[in-house]
Amino acid sequence: MTFSDGEGRLYPAWSFLLAALLSVLAFFACAYFAGAVTGTHPLRFEVVFRSCLAAVLLAAYSWLLTIANFVDSHRLAAQGFPIAPGWFRHLAAGLAFSFVLVAVGVLAIALIGKLSFRFTFGVHTLSRVLFVLMALLAGSLAEELMFRGYPFQRLVEAVGSGGAIVVFSALFALAHLLNPGATLWGLINTVVIGVMLSVAYLRTRALWFGLGFHFGWNFTLGVIFGLPVSGIRLFNIVTHASASGPLWLTGDSYGIEASLPGAVAVFVALAIVLRLPLRRLHPPLPLEPVESTVEGSTD
Repeated sequence: MTFSDGEGRLYPAWSFLLAALLSVLAFFACAYFAGAVTGTHPLRFEVVFRSCLAAVLLAAYSWLLTIANFVDSHRLAAQGFPIAPGWFRHLAAGLAFSFVLVAVGVLAIALIGKLSFRFTFGVHTLSRVLFVLMALLAGSLAEELMFRGYPFQRLVEAVGSGGAIVVFSALFALAHLLNPGATLWGLINTVVIGVMLSVAYLRTRALWFGLGFHFGWNFTLGVIFGLPVSGIRLFNIVTHASASGPLWLTGDSYGIEASLPGAVAVFVALAIVLRLPLRRLHPPLPLEPVESTVEGSTD
C-alpha cells in the first residue's frame, strides 16, 4: 500500500483521512480547553471554544498543506480564502442573500402564525452582543473550514465533487443532531444547506460566499429576529421572539430551520447558487483538480 506519489505528496484520500482525524482531535481538545477556562458560563464557552477551533483548524490545515502537499505559500488561498479581486463582493453577497431568505421565512411565520417580541437593553447588553458576534463569526469560520475546507477539498480530488458533497453535507447535518430539539426536518434542511454551501465553494474555489451566508443566516435569525439558531437560544441577546402555530410552520424549539418556510428558503438558496454567475476568485493551485463536475460561469 502506497501513501504518496512519486514526488512524496500524500495521495488525496490519505490527506482527507489525516485531516478528518486532526479535525476530530481539534474539536475535543478545544472543547476541553474552553470548559477548563470558562467553567459553566455558556456564552463565554462558545466564544472560547469556537475561536479556539477556528484557529487550530487553520493552523492544522496549513501544516498539512506544507507536509502533505508541499504548498509553502498561499496556504490561506489554498484553504479557500484568497485575497483576490471580488472576495469582498462574494462575502457581502452571502450576507445579503442569507438576510433576505431568513426575513422572508420569518414573514411567513408572522403572516400565517403568530410572532411576539420582547427586547432587552441594559448595562451589559453591548458587551454580550460583542461576545455573540465573536461566537457566531468564529463558529461560521470553523464550520466552513471543517466541512468545506481542506478535508472536503481533498475528498473532491479523491472521489469527485458529487461524492464529496454527499459525504460532507451528511456530516454537516449529523453534527447538528446534537443541538437541542433536533428533528428529521431540521436534518433534511441542514443537508440541503450543506449541499448549497459546497456548490458555492466549488463554483468559486473560495469560502467567502459561504462564510458570509453562514454568519449572516445565524446573525439574522438569532440576533436580529431573536429566534432559535438550530435549537440554540443563546444568541437572543437584544431580541427574543416567540413563534406560535403548527409545527410545520414554526419548527417548534429547533426553529425555522426545521420548518416548511425554512425548507423553502434553503431550496431556493440552492437553486439560485446553481444559477448564479459565480466566478472563481483565483487561478488553480497545484494541488487542485483541473476540472470539477460542478462548473462555474464567468462574468
